[in-house]
Amino acid sequence: MRIAVLSDVHSNLEALRAVLLSCGSEQIDEYICLGDIVGYAANPNECLKLIRELNPLTTIAGNHDWASVGKTDINYFSPIAKEAILWTQKELTEENKNFLQNLPLTKEFDDFIIVHGSLYAPQEWHYIFTLQDAKRNFGHQNKRICFIAHSHQPFIISQDKSGNCEGIKGTKVSLRDDYKYLINIGSVGQPRDGNPKASYCFYDRDKNEIEIKRISYEIKKAQDKIIAAGLPQELAWRLSLGR
Repeated sequence: MRIAVLSDVHSNLEALRAVLLSCGSEQIDEYICLGDIVGYAANPNECLKLIRELNPLTTIAGNHDWASVGKTDINYFSPIAKEAILWTQKELTEENKNFLQNLPLTKEFDDFIIVHGSLYAPQEWHYIFTLQDAKRNFGHQNKRICFIAHSHQPFIISQDKSGNCEGIKGTKVSLRDDYKYLINIGSVGQPRDGNPKASYCFYDRDKNEIEIKRISYEIKKAQDKIIAAGLPQELAWRLSLGR
């Protein structure tokens, strides 16, 4: 069974289309989205339509999703993020608002669990950046694998039976039965690791492998839409920098 895991689309239709086109060339049995389908870019309804058409699909909430429907306080967001949320609130259809309103914070599967930010306080949208952060998350992780996103920076961290955590170099890992894994799949629509290519992940249950993938997309087209919509120009130019 091959699962495609994606997150942080952030209304970037061009990036999402490129990722889904790539997935279409693979044998994908299930799609999972870790939230933040909306926010920042100019096509929230179009991105929601594409996500909701995926089948079978499991989706959880991100902080921008809940903020766009009034379930998360927007005052802690940066000024440009807050402006994008207020714009998105006006653009969303009632159907899409209802969809976002009902998204859960976490979801468990047989061998993995998904959350947007952290397992120790999903509703507080904590970032996981360090091995110490990861260790705290492992303390709440009752499955072998936890997929997260939120920081827009992909990584793979393992924990052995003694509780030792280690970052894994590269973008592909063969899973060990006696280890736990924390996988940040990065961002489809707004990468922040210095690489502007869209980031997503494949989990191959049969091969017992996880691979983080990167793919190019029409960045300029996405940028032009952001500017035309009257959104902050920083949201456009940062796409070229992967910041």
